[in-house]
Amino acid sequence: MSALKSFDAFPKTDEEYTKKSTKGGLSTIATYLFLLFIAWSEFGSYFGGFVEQKYVVDNQVREVTEINLDIYVNTTCRLLDVRVFDETKDMRMVSEELSFEDMVFFIPFGVKVNLMNEIVTADIDKILSEAVPAQFGPRVDSREFLNQGTDDVALPLEYSACHIFGSIPVNRVAGEFQITTIDRHQPIENVVDFTHVINEFSFGDFFPYVDNPLDSTAKYVPDEKLTSYQYHLSVVPTIYNKMGVLINTNQYSLSEYHYKNITNANDKNSPGIFIKYNFESLTIIVNDRRLGFTQFLIRLIAILCFVVYMVSWLFRVIDKTLVFLLGPRWSLRYYTDGPQQEGPLKI
Repeated sequence: MSALKSFDAFPKTDEEYTKKSTKGGLSTIATYLFLLFIAWSEFGSYFGGFVEQKYVVDNQVREVTEINLDIYVNTTCRLLDVRVFDETKDMRMVSEELSFEDMVFFIPFGVKVNLMNEIVTADIDKILSEAVPAQFGPRVDSREFLNQGTDDVALPLEYSACHIFGSIPVNRVAGEFQITTIDRHQPIENVVDFTHVINEFSFGDFFPYVDNPLDSTAKYVPDEKLTSYQYHLSVVPTIYNKMGVLINTNQYSLSEYHYKNITNANDKNSPGIFIKYNFESLTIIVNDRRLGFTQFLIRLIAILCFVVYMVSWLFRVIDKTLVFLLGPRWSLRYYTDGPQQEGPLKI
């Protein structure tokens, strides 16, 4: 038993033969600081969550959706004809469902002329801040405010353009939205001009602050008034979900074609604005997710333990490499005060 009492599985060196080094202490402090950084990052990801985006087959049966539009056309309203066709052979004259205002044509500041917007899936936080539902206001005759002069003379204003805006319900199938002239095969070249500005064109609930590919774009070619502007849209339903808040939107991809100076009545392409749309069978779901507390705690402990284990082994490898190449004096754990002597090793 006496031999067992004096047994030491981890033999130690007496303190009188050792001298402490500050190198190991500095590495320990650096390790602790790194562990704090890892823990801070994990707490940030736990409270901030992460965004998960996935594609699923759209299993919701939706028969009707809405088209929200706000367009300036450089032709007077009395000459324009607005229709919607779809694959069900349903043709609707939607002029009575939209608002028409005579106006002086202009291109607002900041609108992209003859250019396309970049097509991206909006960030979830941006959508939540901008998805404010709204409705179009009533029609206002601007001549009541602008065409006012003195008692004897009125200000001359030439209302050569039309402001078309509103929301119209359509069947949720492939279709086409058209803006043409009343007599589309014999347009009056000196009067009709399909230069236009699209301030808003979206599907579903009307969120005026959410950007769409056609929003704030314009087509302006002064010498090519009788042009057929054709847009092809592929609409994808998109659902944003963050902490129980659901936002149902629709985003779309865009391609466009132009057929210039159409003056032949037999031409298959009539001058006008034609927006063809199709609804995809897939839905994009963007989720803001967070780990459960138990899962987060297990993950944090596992990462910290792995870091400590790897640092300890890295410390030993570096220490042995320095001792082997440069001698004991360069050890991270010990060093000698002079040449080694016989007897107990000074460490």
